[in-house]
Amino acid sequence: MALDIGRLFFPSTSDKSALMLSFAVFAISYLARPIGSIFIGYFSETRGAGSALKLSMVGMAGPASVIALLPTYETAGYVATVALLGLKLVQGFCAGGQLPLTGYFVSLNSSGKNRGLYCAISAASGFLGMLLASETILTVQLIASTLSNQHGIIPAKYVPDPWRWPFIICIPLSILVYKARTSVDGSRELCEDGSPRHRPAMPLLQAFFLVAFMEIVIYSVLVWMPAYLHTYLGVSRTDAGATHSITLLIFSLSMVGIGYFSRFVAPSTLVFIGTALISVSCVPLFFALQNAAFFTLMAVQAVFGVLASCVVGVIFVVLPELFRKNWGSFGMVVTYSVATAVFGGTAPIVCAYLIDASHLLTAPAIYILITGVLATPVAFRLMQQDKAHLPLRAVS
Repeated sequence: MALDIGRLFFPSTSDKSALMLSFAVFAISYLARPIGSIFIGYFSETRGAGSALKLSMVGMAGPASVIALLPTYETAGYVATVALLGLKLVQGFCAGGQLPLTGYFVSLNSSGKNRGLYCAISAASGFLGMLLASETILTVQLIASTLSNQHGIIPAKYVPDPWRWPFIICIPLSILVYKARTSVDGSRELCEDGSPRHRPAMPLLQAFFLVAFMEIVIYSVLVWMPAYLHTYLGVSRTDAGATHSITLLIFSLSMVGIGYFSRFVAPSTLVFIGTALISVSCVPLFFALQNAAFFTLMAVQAVFGVLASCVVGVIFVVLPELFRKNWGSFGMVVTYSVATAVFGGTAPIVCAYLIDASHLLTAPAIYILITGVLATPVAFRLMQQDKAHLPLRAVS
């Protein structure tokens, strides 16, 4: 909905301008994550993961529901813009610990041959959420279009604007998810041995580089891609949305498959393979996108999805092992959230800026390649540590 949000809450004059402004809000909300991650991480260490996850859930769901009630720029001017930004900042703050804390909790409370699979399902759940969100938007657009052609059935004044519908849906869903979260008891970490923790910097740096690369790939290829295809390559919104939805499904299923496959191949090896292959192939794949044929678009995005799943599918096995005996959940949450905020949340607007500045439609691939050059040696080092039976261990 980036283009719609940009038009509704900013005084923009073109689609590209609206898109840039919308993703600027998206990026700013992510910059609140590091602060939120420190708070959520500390809250988890002192009050337990269960309580932290519930608090984070309320802070994410509440603003999403309130957006449904906001006025637009046309009716309230910059008051609407500031209100949207404020809600997104609250959302970003509370989202700071959500995904990494969930992954850490699942990883440390599972063991044996199913650990990789459970962690992969945990990671995939977020992207299945993206898939459901994408399908919801497509469905809303279809219903709104159908109703607009049926004049007089329902008076327009009694029907909220279609862009509000997805946010209204957030209200009952948030209540259901919060009730499900009440059963989570994460007051202790099962793998603690009671010994004092050392706080080395190396695990933080390794995790930061790896997560930064992973998030750039996710947000450039899996989040921003529909906007890129439609705005820069001239692909219809229908085709861009359809290929995006199929890609998210392939990506999610691939993650679960990689999680199961980690029974036989060390997770760190899979991360290295995925990081190296993405770095090598990103530029040719972006060149291939310039052919606007539907099946070419689908094939390229599917390749990206499968390669990215090698990293994302087992990331919650690899990272908790780095922090298990030193920084604990605090290190996991803060490192993951800072890298996500700095490189993930800003990836769409950075990619848009790079295209505008260089006039190269393949500029996002160069961004991915540069960060891949930094992340691949880190992944290789983790694989070597695993083979030497240093802190990382294969899941078998």
